[in-house]
Amino acid sequence: MEHLGVVVGDDTFDAFVEAHKAVLTGQQFQGPNSTPDPAYILMEDFTHVKFYRLSLRASVELDAGPFEDGFHHVDDWVPQRLVTATGPNPLPR
Repeated sequence: MEHLGVVVGDDTFDAFVEAHKAVLTGQQFQGPNSTPDPAYILMEDFTHVKFYRLSLRASVELDAGPFEDGFHHVDDWVPQRLVTATGPNPLPR
């Protein structure tokens, strides 16, 4: 698991971040069209707890418009090979 996400809500997100600033590790800013921009806490094992302003569905609908029947998988999608700073090999433990 890379992270656990918690939707705080649009109306209370800024107040939540302000109230918990002392324990938050930071906030991601991923560009002018990025709505989630979560605040987060980084754990010792490099997993995160992320706090979102909007749900994933609300963020997608804000960018691409509403959809009635949920998310759909792409039929011919093939996962990319993971390559890190250490190359294609897993990180040493």
